[in-house]
Amino acid sequence: MIKVMLVDDDGEGRSYLRSLLAGHADIGVVEETDNITDARQLLANTAVDLLFLDVEMPGGSGFELLKQLGTWPFAVIFTTGFQRYAIQAIRFSALDYLLKPVQPDELADALQRFRQRQLSVDRTTHQQQFLHNLAQPDERSLKLTLTLGERTYFISPAEITHCTADDNYTELHIHDGRRFVSARTLKDYEDMLLPMGFLRVNRSALVNRSQITHMDGLDVVLRNKARFEVSRRKREDVVKALAR
Repeated sequence: MIKVMLVDDDGEGRSYLRSLLAGHADIGVVEETDNITDARQLLANTAVDLLFLDVEMPGGSGFELLKQLGTWPFAVIFTTGFQRYAIQAIRFSALDYLLKPVQPDELADALQRFRQRQLSVDRTTHQQQFLHNLAQPDERSLKLTLTLGERTYFISPAEITHCTADDNYTELHIHDGRRFVSARTLKDYEDMLLPMGFLRVNRSALVNRSQITHMDGLDVVLRNKARFEVSRRKREDVVKALAR
């Protein structure tokens, strides 16, 4: 049985989430509370596997709870309304979140990702990087948490030359020649990296604008000699971005 705690100041929201979790036979809600002070006390006395944690709450945010803990021996799935910087910090740190109101299919996907990650041996490293990202002054200072073999790396968006789609996976290419494969879609990385100066040039490629040297006909050419055809739908946007 996966032992779950709910921390959310919205009682109706907790009740709704509890009802959705009841549909998963391997999940058991063992504790719940509406504030981080009680949550910290409960966590000190109750072993849990998974914490559903609201971000914005009176009396202290979910982020503040994790900062107070420093490290935590359980997985976290954040539940939040749309707050761009908070979601960027979560995404960049390879943690999971659900937008409110929580949708049953999105909850099922998040639980499945949790089950697949339970054997991760690098949880503390991910946690420390998340806290580091939270302390950054703006989105451009965030670092992506990426794995290569058994090692975890923290990559600045500026180090990425381009990203390409491989079915539901994404290949991230680094300027030093390294290549990371992520289980996230290219659309996920587009959402994260567009504010960092990246351009979606076609259905399967996202490129770092700062790495583009020129256009050759309908292609953009990068410093590393990689080239990508700009789709007709993206052509006007790409030309305008490069002209700025």
